Amino acid sequence: MATNAAKAVLKQGKSVLLICDVQEKFSKAMFEFDKITQNSVKLINALKLLNVPIIVSEQNPKALGKTISQFDISGAKGPFEKTQFSMCIPEISKELSTICAGQKPDSIILIGLETHVCIENTAIDLRQDGYEVHTVADCCTSRTQEDRLLALERMREIGCHIATSENVIFKLLADAKHKEFKNIQSLVRTPMQYTNLVPLAKI
Repeated sequence: MATNAAKAVLKQGKSVLLICDVQEKFSKAMFEFDKITQNSVKLINALKLLNVPIIVSEQNPKALGKTISQFDISGAKGPFEKTQFSMCIPEISKELSTICAGQKPDSIILIGLETHVCIENTAIDLRQDGYEVHTVADCCTSRTQEDRLLALERMREIGCHIATSENVIFKLLADAKHKEFKNIQSLVRTPMQYTNLVPLAKI
């Protein structure tokens, strides 16, 4: 039990955010896209305050467009173009190897789309590489809710931590005495957008 609890920890300096393929052409096709976007913006802004490194990928951007403008990815690594579904392309794997003060992170925070395609394939590869993966359910989506929910269940079965955006933020914040607490508090004052995850309440 203690070992499993330790694996669920997120720490500044040992965690990285991966933003997977949240691109312009997907905006009208994805389930609850606007709500997912709002939750993701809040998470990204909070993690930037907490100095969590960010890596961004784009799936075939010539056809699918760039990362949506709502995301502040200034200072992030990338965007890295890809055609394979997993984000674990050589360029991103290389960045991960030294991104935390010259070392690999312990934990990956994973958001984006589609949950059952690029997110799940990325999670599988990351787990195989020994990372703890925190898939942020209210910041991931697919074209259908069925695909999204089943993918989250499968990721949980392979050892991913299925989280929400506020859960991730407060794990990293850790203490109300943190110097960014008031800034984070102002970000989370507005509740996260509900994205129909009630069927996963048992998580």
